[in-house]
Amino acid sequence: MRDGVVVDMGGSGTRIGAVVDGHVVRVHSAHVATAEDLAAAVLAVDPVPAGVGVSLSGSVDADRGRVLASRAAAWAEGDLRAELVSRIEAPVSVIGDGDAHALAMTRLPKVRYGGIAISLGAALAFGALNSHGALIHPCGVTGWDMGHWRIVDDHTNTEAWWALGGHGLYDLEREHGDGAAELYAYRLASFLVDTVQMFRPQTVLLTGGIVVGLGEALHGPVAEQLNTLPISVPTPRVVYSPSRDTALFGAAVAAGLALPEMR
Repeated sequence: MRDGVVVDMGGSGTRIGAVVDGHVVRVHSAHVATAEDLAAAVLAVDPVPAGVGVSLSGSVDADRGRVLASRAAAWAEGDLRAELVSRIEAPVSVIGDGDAHALAMTRLPKVRYGGIAISLGAALAFGALNSHGALIHPCGVTGWDMGHWRIVDDHTNTEAWWALGGHGLYDLEREHGDGAAELYAYRLASFLVDTVQMFRPQTVLLTGGIVVGLGEALHGPVAEQLNTLPISVPTPRVVYSPSRDTALFGAAVAAGLALPEMR
């Protein structure tokens, strides 16, 4: 395996780590505000990386390494891959964070394809794998943007990126205190019922800071609502990631720095 560096840029900041023998190690936070900053942070981890994988929250054309739009890193919009290659002199992969979380499923043992991955943090990211473990994309050049899916329940009527992101959880905590976790869990479960009926996955990966923070408070409501699926829709296995750095594992796969687990 080639060794290299992986980066995840999201709403809560930038995380960076080395990839050694296919494993992501030495993960830490980094402050970056320009392509030059990012290249310097990469080279500080490995002065001569064999490859670099970048996961970024936003609308990304992975085939061309272009960032079309990003709330988390507006400075990265444009030809980010070309900018980094010119400074690092190594192959660079740039993908959306939804795709990165989906590819992270390929690193998990005993996970059945196809699958969907949903990351819940400052906002919402979504990715999907087909029955062979390859990414599924919509008809355009970018990955899925499920953030505009409207969530309607007793406590909200707004888009999923807000309702299921950190803003929506904060609103629930402010209004309902200790009851916020359960209300959020049922909100998430309702979204899952809809997406499972659309994609028919065998596995659902839930990841991100909110999943780590709420932990087992999500499990009961999610299982309860998935049991309401129509009889024609198989109930998927739900995997809860214990890591806030799941996207880094997918970025490593996209960059050819890590191989999927054997099935």
